[in-house]
Amino acid sequence: MFKMGIDIGYGFVKGINERGEKVRFRSLICPEYDRKMGSLFGAEEEENELHVVVRRSDNQSKSLYVGDLALESGNTSYAFDRNKVNHPTTKILLATATSMLGQNVSEPIHLITGLPYDHYFEQKNEFEKALRSLEVIVEHKAGKFKGRSKKIKFGKVTTFVQGGASIYSSMMDVNGMPVRKDLLGSGDLIAVINIGFRTVDIVVFEAGKKFRLIPSLSFTIDTNVGMIAIRNTAQDAFFRETGLRLTLPQIESIIEKGGKQYHRGKQVDISGDILAAKETVATNIKGHTTSRWGNNIDLIRTVFLNGGGALDVQEQFTGFHPGLEIPDDSQFADAIGYLIVGRLEEMMEMNRTRMRA
Repeated sequence: MFKMGIDIGYGFVKGINERGEKVRFRSLICPEYDRKMGSLFGAEEEENELHVVVRRSDNQSKSLYVGDLALESGNTSYAFDRNKVNHPTTKILLATATSMLGQNVSEPIHLITGLPYDHYFEQKNEFEKALRSLEVIVEHKAGKFKGRSKKIKFGKVTTFVQGGASIYSSMMDVNGMPVRKDLLGSGDLIAVINIGFRTVDIVVFEAGKKFRLIPSLSFTIDTNVGMIAIRNTAQDAFFRETGLRLTLPQIESIIEKGGKQYHRGKQVDISGDILAAKETVATNIKGHTTSRWGNNIDLIRTVFLNGGGALDVQEQFTGFHPGLEIPDDSQFADAIGYLIVGRLEEMMEMNRTRMRA
C-alpha cells in the first residue's frame, strides 16, 4: 500500500507521503468566487493556489477554494468543532491533501492520521469508519496540479494519537530507523508538548524496548490556548485601535506582517499585543503542564516542543526544562510521525504473516 501521513490541524493541514513529498495549506475552504479582476494587472496563477471540484459518487459536486485562496475571499472561517468526524470541512481538506500526495499512485492508499489525545478514545472508531467510507473525485482547476484529478478511496485507515505521533519523528527517520539512539531503549521518560492552532497535546512516554504511554501525565489542553489565542488577542487589539473587528482569517496577514497594518491612511501597530499574547500562551501551557506533571517533571529526560506553534513561542519556553528540544521541521512532526507509524504497523503485519506461514 502507498502510505501517507496527514495531520488535519485546526489551522493548517500538513501531509507527507512515502516518496517524501509534502503539502501544507491553511485549513480553510469557501465556495468559488470570481477572480477574473486579478488577471487585469498581470497577476499570474501560483502553484499553491488550490481551486478544487469535489465530486461525490452520486455525481453531485462542489467547486471550492482551499487554503490561501479561501483566506483571500473574506467569506470563510475556521472550523473549530471538537468532533471532527462528521464535519464536512474535515473530509474536504483530507481529500484535497490526498489528491496532491497521491498523484501517479495506482496502488491502494494507507492513510495514517490522528485525533487529539483527549478526543482519541471516544472518536477513533467512528472517525476511521467515516474515512473508510469516503469516496470522492478531486479535480484541480488551478495551481501546481491544474488539470489533474484523483479518485479518493482509502484501502486502509490508521488513526493515532495527535502529539504522540511526533515522538516518532523526533527519534526516528521516515523509514523508522533510529536517529536518537541515546534515547531509544533508554527506559527514560520522554515528553512531547505539541502546540497546535486550537489545542495543545502533552504526551509522555517511557522509552523502553517499546514506547509505553504514561496516561497519568498525558492530556489535551482544549480551551483555545494554542495559536488561536494569539489571533484572538490581535483581533481585540485591532478593534481597540480602529473600531473595526476583523475575522480570524483577515487577522492572519497582519500577524504575518509583524503586527502592522494601515487603516484609513494611518499605520496601526499591534506588535506589542502579539508579543504579550505569546507570553500569555506560553505561560498558560507551562502552568497546565507543570501542574499535571508535579515533581515528575524532574524525572523527564527530554521534552520535545513540536507543532505549528512551537517556533512562535520558542523564546517564551526558554528555561522551562533543561532537556527542552525543538526538532527541525517541527510543524510537520505529527504528519511525519504518522508516516512512521504506518511503516512500523505494516512491518509488524508482515512479521505476523511470516510467523503464521
